[in-house]
Amino acid sequence: MRIDISNDEKSSFWLSFAGLMTGLFFVFVLVVGVVVIRYSISASQLVYLQKDLNDNIAALNAANKELSKKHESINLFIEKLKSNPDSATIEKLYKNLNSDLSKSTSTINNSLDVISLKNDELTTQVDSQDEQISNLKIEIEQKDSEIEILQKDIEITKNSLKNYAKIREDIAINLKSKLGTIAQIDSKSAEVTMNAAKIFNINSTAIRDDAKFDLRRIFKVYLDYILSPNIVENIAKITIECHTDSDGGYLHNLELSQKRALEIMKFAYATYKDENLSKYLISTGKSNSEPILKDGLEDPVASFRIKIKFDLQDPKYFIDKVLNQRVN
Repeated sequence: MRIDISNDEKSSFWLSFAGLMTGLFFVFVLVVGVVVIRYSISASQLVYLQKDLNDNIAALNAANKELSKKHESINLFIEKLKSNPDSATIEKLYKNLNSDLSKSTSTINNSLDVISLKNDELTTQVDSQDEQISNLKIEIEQKDSEIEILQKDIEITKNSLKNYAKIREDIAINLKSKLGTIAQIDSKSAEVTMNAAKIFNINSTAIRDDAKFDLRRIFKVYLDYILSPNIVENIAKITIECHTDSDGGYLHNLELSQKRALEIMKFAYATYKDENLSKYLISTGKSNSEPILKDGLEDPVASFRIKIKFDLQDPKYFIDKVLNQRVN
């Protein structure tokens, strides 16, 4: 059984990434919402314009109706005049016609006044709406451009952050090519695992002389690579981890594993002279708390091991790093 230390890092990363995408998507929705609201307001105002147009049409219809009445009155006057041409009748018909025409003229003038007023208001509103619609179109085009840029930024950011999941695998590939013949390199976690039986004798905390050559080479290659500028910026800490089998009891093995881890760490400091090493390198003894199982039973040979592993920076560090790069 092999323990995958990267699960928590990946879970934390994708939670942080999901939060970032949610925030960016909210901004996207907010921008679109503002444009839609502005458009809805303009559409509502256009409804009022349509009502004004309908009122003007009604007023014009009323005026047209009165004109028809005038035409009918004149025709009736002419017919009566032809049938009864005496002066008394003409005088009476003329007065009636004049009264009808005055009423119709008054009605038509009122309708024309209403139409003129409405027309002035409508012209002003139409001009204002034309200007607002023109400005709104420009604003929509600008928002479309901003949204397109935002979508590109989201895609670039997403692709950049995806590289987080590949950091360990890329490091593992490089370490395996350099140390694969003298240590076991996990292809996903990039953990370096060594057989502790080749480094320590039973119940001993002293490093065997015949193990020092390979151990020195491992630390030289491992730390040269991990502490290189392009890699170390992603690293939070490096841990030397010693494990035992279950023989001897937990507390005894805990003390033994802790002392062995400290000896390995002292050896690393003696081998690799770098003032930055103290910022990253720590040691820990795990006793027999994480045995390697085979067919459900402890494998004592595999369990007795030494591991060198690293923790990546918190996912928020990578997100902030990518976002800062986008800003700059």
